[in-house]
Amino acid sequence: MIMPATPPDPRIALQRHLTALLCADWNDPAGPLRLNDRLALAELANAPFFLNARCLLRVLDASGGTPATAAGNLNRAFVQRLTDLLVLPDAHRESVRYYSKTLNEQELSPLHLTRIVCQCGKLIAHRQKRFTVTRRARTLLPDDQAGALYRQLFIAHFRHFNLGYRFPLRDVPGIQQTFAIVLWRLAQVARDWTPVDGLAEKVLILPVLEQLRAVQTYPMDTDAWILAGYVLNPLLDFGLINKQPGTDWPGISDKDRIRVTALFRRFLDFPNEP
Repeated sequence: MIMPATPPDPRIALQRHLTALLCADWNDPAGPLRLNDRLALAELANAPFFLNARCLLRVLDASGGTPATAAGNLNRAFVQRLTDLLVLPDAHRESVRYYSKTLNEQELSPLHLTRIVCQCGKLIAHRQKRFTVTRRARTLLPDDQAGALYRQLFIAHFRHFNLGYRFPLRDVPGIQQTFAIVLWRLAQVARDWTPVDGLAEKVLILPVLEQLRAVQTYPMDTDAWILAGYVLNPLLDFGLINKQPGTDWPGISDKDRIRVTALFRRFLDFPNEP
């Protein structure tokens, strides 16, 4: 008598998928997380981080580089040149206009973060007290290479740059260490509008959720606030999620709802999901 085959255990398949994502090489075209570099420039029109990085690289390249300050930042003259070219929230733009005569790089935080991420992605070099674009960056500046540049910036930001530098208020390194899993779970739960409040429980694996809650120091600390700092605000800057605002705050708050964008679905692929 032939016994019927035992059906596969879905829990085992899920665990294997999560382990594969945890160990994934984001540059592997056959991996469990695949990043599409064949995006048109027009598809990236709502990705301010990409637009600002491309602007910085193009101006820096056209200038033949620029001197660095003693602290290793872009000099004030170069920062002043960039202020009117960057994509900034309205409130930040007003602040820039008020302080524009004395602004340094760290006071223009979107530019500061962009410069650091570009260095993490080997798109900007800092040598002999000067910033210059790299040979690799120069090949990615033409319009038909926009998708490849976006992919390079995404990997630099979420793999090589320390997300805790962008959100230094609470230390939750497990979020970045499991970011591929976070992205996959967002693809599942945020296909349509979903509340930010309660989202951490849906996209973080249990040990990371426990780590997040262990660093909540004050009664006003929330899962949503920390998740926004590490995950949602950066993805918003990359044009990979949208929000329906519950407040006028330029970032994402626990009063908002979010969903993944068409760009998210075009850029990220999880071909082996259970």
